[in-house]
Amino acid sequence: MNRKQFPILLPALLLALLASPGLRSAIKPHYGGEIVIRLNEPSSFHLNTANYSNLIFYSLIHESFFYLKKDGVITSNLFQEYRYDTAARTLFLTLRDNLSFSNGKPLTARNIQVSLKVFMTSDLFAASRLSKVVKNIRIIDGRVVIELLADQPDILSLLTAPELVVLAENEQSFSGLFFPQEWEKGQHMILRANPYYAGGRPYLDRVRVTFTDRPAPDLFLSAPGQFRDQCLEFSSGIYQNVYLCFLQPDIGQNTKIALFSLLKRFNEATGGRFRDLNSLTSDDESPIAIRIRQFSPQKTASILKTSEIKLYALSSLSSMEKDLSAFLRDTRLKIETQFIDNSEFTSFLDSAAIKYVLIDKIFQKKSPAEEKISRIVKESSFNRFNAHYLRMLSELDEARFSNSQALLTEQIARISEAVVNDGFIFPLFQKSYSLYIRTSWPALEIDYFGRPLLQKVSQAHD
Repeated sequence: MNRKQFPILLPALLLALLASPGLRSAIKPHYGGEIVIRLNEPSSFHLNTANYSNLIFYSLIHESFFYLKKDGVITSNLFQEYRYDTAARTLFLTLRDNLSFSNGKPLTARNIQVSLKVFMTSDLFAASRLSKVVKNIRIIDGRVVIELLADQPDILSLLTAPELVVLAENEQSFSGLFFPQEWEKGQHMILRANPYYAGGRPYLDRVRVTFTDRPAPDLFLSAPGQFRDQCLEFSSGIYQNVYLCFLQPDIGQNTKIALFSLLKRFNEATGGRFRDLNSLTSDDESPIAIRIRQFSPQKTASILKTSEIKLYALSSLSSMEKDLSAFLRDTRLKIETQFIDNSEFTSFLDSAAIKYVLIDKIFQKKSPAEEKISRIVKESSFNRFNAHYLRMLSELDEARFSNSQALLTEQIARISEAVVNDGFIFPLFQKSYSLYIRTSWPALEIDYFGRPLLQKVSQAHD
């Protein structure tokens, strides 16, 4: 600490405290430097949090309304006050003063209102939960006023969804910690610190998001239990599931099983990067095991050799694209693949007769199983499930509030069996992740959704 900054003499004890390394770094943090993060390459800047890599990437450039920490504490960088009035059934959100996007344009209550409405009209389960309780969203005296249909004391928890972020009016400005400065396709992206960030100036100047192993990353994702000598390991608390969905009723059962069998062998042929998934959520928590029979390679080829299949996949699975395309070419079957941006897939459905699609979902391990099942049905049906499934989801909601674990478990099992037996969704694979950071960097904090909080992360220095 440079004592010449102080115009008066300080007591010796206070000077000693200020001289201690821990307090000195707390008072005067080190600004500057670059951290290298290895992630899968995103397809665009449009929000897409379907996989863990995307969840992290988009959290760097889009600011969340609220953050849910692992201990259950809810915080916000955007709002200086958030107050729920039980009698009025209304949540009042007061923005901090002088907020701006990365290009300096003011971030206003209107941006909050629009972003919230965009989120609520999406096909996400978290969005449907919120839209069921919100009556109106207004701006009064510069505050965002959310009027509810009924008393909802946990309304803030519904606003912690990682997909609920502040959207800018164009793609040239961003609300998050950083903003994109340079993008070399297939190599890296440079993110610069957002000088107007709502949470205050980040300690780092830059984030280099690399899509290769060069340069060696400081922060990266991998399977649990690795790199313990060189890195600190953080349990992400999440897992990623991959499903094969059938969106048309005229697909034969043998064709479904043959394609399913082929994709299972793809995972084996590429070193088993995923674990087999025999449930809709996780084998550890599911009340039933789903066993879908598999055909031999010979029978699979016999069934599919005359089929001209176009297999669609969400762009959040793009890390599989090269290997999957090569594997399908080697089979010499007439199977074509096409990857579509997650944000554009719903509209794409209206213009194309899609039969087969690969999707992925990430789940928090701590989330209730019934919530995960509801998400799968809601977000994986693309609004094509019939009234029977809607009724089962309604019954699942009723079971959640029945205080009967046996009834809840039975309903989860019923939905799981129906979805698979009716041939809508076949579970394929599951992958768990840990987050690693090199020991040369100070420990960081991750939130409930497994996102690293980089605002106060800085390079270690003497």
